[in-house]
Amino acid sequence: MNTLHRVVVATTFVTLFLAPIARAAGSPPRLHGVHFIYLIRHGAYDRDTVQADDRIGGALNALGHDQGKLIGERLASLPVRFHALATSDFTRARETANDIGVILHMTPMQDSLIHECTPTADRDDYMKNHSPANIAVCDANLQAAWAKYFKPTPDGDTHDLLVSHGNAIRWMVAKALGMDIRAWSHFDIANASLTVINIRADGSMRLAMFSDVGHLPVNKQAWSGMGGGWQPPPGVGAGAMK
Repeated sequence: MNTLHRVVVATTFVTLFLAPIARAAGSPPRLHGVHFIYLIRHGAYDRDTVQADDRIGGALNALGHDQGKLIGERLASLPVRFHALATSDFTRARETANDIGVILHMTPMQDSLIHECTPTADRDDYMKNHSPANIAVCDANLQAAWAKYFKPTPDGDTHDLLVSHGNAIRWMVAKALGMDIRAWSHFDIANASLTVINIRADGSMRLAMFSDVGHLPVNKQAWSGMGGGWQPPPGVGAGAMK
């Protein structure tokens, strides 16, 4: 082997083997933890015609409790460990979270930031039915909830549960997808459905599933609007959907 060949071999060895090792030794480890946010819409409920305060009235009906227990069983069957269970302070969400919490052996913590409201939408029919002040409060609450919960967990995978409402979850999905968040109302979402958003270590997001109702038999599925084209049979009582 002549001198030129020795130089080429030595240079190749350094480039392919020693340089990467040196870079790895001098660099912090790359973090890969993913934050999995499980968004659960409350179960079906009966709108309270006497009590206007949703923190007191608007309890789940029998169908809603069935739905809450079924999604709790689905979550319990997953090969993951849940870190926290948060819920809106509205009755229908609290009761859904309690049904889930019993099965998962978790105590829900209440958070008014994720209760139902109507954020700014690109639909005039939504906007004309709500005061600008209420819409502004809703926008601020959802932005605060986003800043609070939708953070990367780069040191390791984390699985968190949020029991919330149709408008709030649809807004969060629109934001995670980088859409115009005013288009949130273009989604239909089922009661006791599962939506999962993955937040990577670099802050990028993926929608893993939306309004999944695979844990519910067809006769216990209830939707906002037309949904999949069916509702529970007469007598089952889907109740109020919002």
